[in-house]
Amino acid sequence: MATILVIEDESILARNICDSLKFGDHEASTVRTGEEGLAAADALSPDIILVDYRLPGIDGLEVLRELQRSGNTASPIMMTAHGHIDTAVEAMKTGAVDFLTKPIDLKVLQIVVDRANEHRRISGQLHYFRGKERADSTYDQIIGDSAPMRQVKSLIDRLVSTPALSTSEPPGILITGETGTGKDLIARAIHYAGPRSDNQFVQVNCTALPDHLVEAELFGHLKGAFTDARSDKRGLIDFAEGGTVFLDEIGHMPVMMQAKLLQTLEHRTIRPVGGTKERKINVHFIAATNRDLEAAINAGDFRSDLLHRLRTLTIHLCPLRERGDDVDALAHHFLRTHAEKFGIPVTRFTEDAFAAIRSYDWPGNVRELAHTIESAVLMADGPAIRPDHLNIKQATPASGNINIQIGASKSLAINFAENCPTLEEIEYDIIQAALIYSKHNLSRVARILGISRDAVRYRIERFEKKSND
Repeated sequence: MATILVIEDESILARNICDSLKFGDHEASTVRTGEEGLAAADALSPDIILVDYRLPGIDGLEVLRELQRSGNTASPIMMTAHGHIDTAVEAMKTGAVDFLTKPIDLKVLQIVVDRANEHRRISGQLHYFRGKERADSTYDQIIGDSAPMRQVKSLIDRLVSTPALSTSEPPGILITGETGTGKDLIARAIHYAGPRSDNQFVQVNCTALPDHLVEAELFGHLKGAFTDARSDKRGLIDFAEGGTVFLDEIGHMPVMMQAKLLQTLEHRTIRPVGGTKERKINVHFIAATNRDLEAAINAGDFRSDLLHRLRTLTIHLCPLRERGDDVDALAHHFLRTHAEKFGIPVTRFTEDAFAAIRSYDWPGNVRELAHTIESAVLMADGPAIRPDHLNIKQATPASGNINIQIGASKSLAINFAENCPTLEEIEYDIIQAALIYSKHNLSRVARILGISRDAVRYRIERFEKKSND
């Protein structure tokens, strides 16, 4: 249902329009002049305004101009007996969402009003969700005052205060850190604090897209480009025009797609699948990964030239266990947030609960902390969260001896307390054992370990060179 104001000087037509609108479950009122219409628009705050082009006093176009100048949010629809194209174009330029010619067909009127009302509903939802996303992604949402987080905030401040992000070729940003450290929050904070905040922020999870669909999703496709391409489709990069594309978990992007992404970054153009023409883009690219990209390059899983393009600037997020008292601030922040969201009167932690939070390593980082506190708020049976509500299992082995089970019948014994070997030394020992087993047949070693001959030779030479230095 919509509240509708009808500005029409023909009283019979105005009454018929109002009756028809009321029959369609809308609220409708009518005035005769443009001046009365402006006063009524200010007093009633209608959703839709039907305004005649020819009125006593100021005409319909002037009414539209005054509505625009006053910031009125109603959706105007112009009505006229003089259905010239120029009049319709001028009405649309002045803010009208639709145009009706007289004599008014009441069935068409209902369709036009319902369409305008639906457009308002969708626009309102979009405005709400964009506002919520902006509020949830602001700089203030970066909780923590540890030295590493102060450094991250300082870098963001410097970055967004320069014109760098508003240029046609903004610098690439690579955000690194363990899973759950908040890389997506940092990317959003950069976007919404910077000059591109009025445009789209498009997040792409590189692990969630099937390999055969990555190109079409990112760059779009033309009708008939492949079997299921029944119509043209814009790509995610195209949707972000003027804004930001956040490539989450870039380290897992298929190697073949990395070449096309590199070309896009270098030439600032995209070409849809099945297309022959390239189109210039103005997009800021931010990437994030929890993977060691240097190691991925050595393993042949990532392009070194793409890494150089992506990391003009690098922001590293420390794991939560290295952020000191930040865990205190984050725990209280999530307690307030979830208690308010669920309407549960939980206001504090017991001393034992807070001690458990502080002593835990949080391998899942901020994300694990947030989910743990959310669960505890729901489980709490009083105003305080106790240790049993947290369900934290502290891992404290009695000695340094650890037996690691590998599969059903293999195990590896390591003493972490005394002379623990490095990962590289363990890797070398395994390769040496495989060499002895295979009588130094490199091809057989490669098959056993599931790597290439070159990778075996590279690791042996690297370790021997390090041992001789």
